[in-house]
Amino acid sequence: MKEFDFKHNSNGTITALRLKNNKYVEIISFGKNDIPRLLADLTKRLPPEVRRYMEQIKE
Repeated sequence: MKEFDFKHNSNGTITALRLKNNKYVEIISFGKNDIPRLLADLTKRLPPEVRRYMEQIKE
């Protein structure tokens, strides 16, 4: 199992999941339109893996 996983939901949102105690736990759920704001918000302490994924899919 990967430490991080990303689930694309039917309503257009993406849920970032982190493996914790052999279960995936939701970190954040966001839409593609939210990505620029989330990446610019330095108060959000997103793991580097989540930031990299957002950078890849933001276009």
